[in-house]
Amino acid sequence: MLYSMKPTETTAAVPRVVDAHSLLHMRALKSAKACDAADVVDGLAVLQNPTIRLAAAAYGVSIGSVARARRLTPGQRQAVRRGKRPLILPRAPSAPPALPVPSIAPATRPVPPAVMGTRDKLAEVIAEVGADGVLNMLAAMEKTAA
Repeated sequence: MLYSMKPTETTAAVPRVVDAHSLLHMRALKSAKACDAADVVDGLAVLQNPTIRLAAAAYGVSIGSVARARRLTPGQRQAVRRGKRPLILPRAPSAPPALPVPSIAPATRPVPPAVMGTRDKLAEVIAEVGADGVLNMLAAMEKTAA
């Protein structure tokens, strides 16, 4: 069998395959890129491995929406298409907000804490424990210190 290089009328043009990841990095004139895009639309070239950005731009949605949809199972995707489920489920209700803090300063100044002198503290301890209890505590502390 002889091989012939002559195209016949029954021979269809095989579409050129273009990797979508390389489109953003392709260095060419805008007119050349427009011709390549026209080839894709006319079926003379086929896009392989489409990117999220390319699919989002083609469908007119955000990249985040496409990323969210990719996390869904096929059944969940069908439910979203039918309108039975939202793409992003609402979060559980958070705790009720705390009461607002008054922004107005109080009319009276706060009372500073009472500063107690050494004698006042000793008088308070004696009133609470008793004189004998204080003497016993002092004796016990002197024994442990010695």
